[in-house]
Amino acid sequence: MYKLRLVPKETNIQFMRFHKFGLLISIFLAVLSFVGYFSIGLNTGIDFRGGTLFEVRVPIEKSNLSNIRSAFLETNLGEISIQSFGKPEDILIRVQKQNQDSELTEQSIINEIKSILRNKISNNVEFRRVETVGPVVSGELKRKGFIALSLALFAMLIYIWFRFEWQFSIGAIIALIHDVSLTIGFLVITKLEFNLATIA
Repeated sequence: MYKLRLVPKETNIQFMRFHKFGLLISIFLAVLSFVGYFSIGLNTGIDFRGGTLFEVRVPIEKSNLSNIRSAFLETNLGEISIQSFGKPEDILIRVQKQNQDSELTEQSIINEIKSILRNKISNNVEFRRVETVGPVVSGELKRKGFIALSLALFAMLIYIWFRFEWQFSIGAIIALIHDVSLTIGFLVITKLEFNLATIA
């Protein structure tokens, strides 16, 4: 029977030949990521900034989320989150909190949202609730998240220590910190939105 061999039997690739160069690149990128995080910062979304919450009820035939989202594409209100709430005709709209130097006030945002919904969706839109919401991630939640992450890392370190050797556990923690720091650096450079979904 013919055996398929994709890699020659005597293949010997020196993967570790460039380990010093790779280590220097990794350290450089990690440091650059931390510098970018503290100097430039992340492009945080509604979950972190807070904003204005609208609970509206639209006619059932007009409750298509894609059409509602399309109606807000050309606005200058910043990030807008639209999702169903309970019944299909009940919609939650969250508008990201504006920067301090923005000319838009809370009342002008409310008027703009009402105008868009009534002109582009339906005149029969019912505004059931309008309120200002704070960021989902509060200081307490950040603290608890940091504690949970620290405990998870410690538990992983202990498991790998007993299962293999302590050197491997330290290496796993360093690798995890390295990967997270480079991911943060990527988000800083690309200005991709950083929200709860990103964390998940």
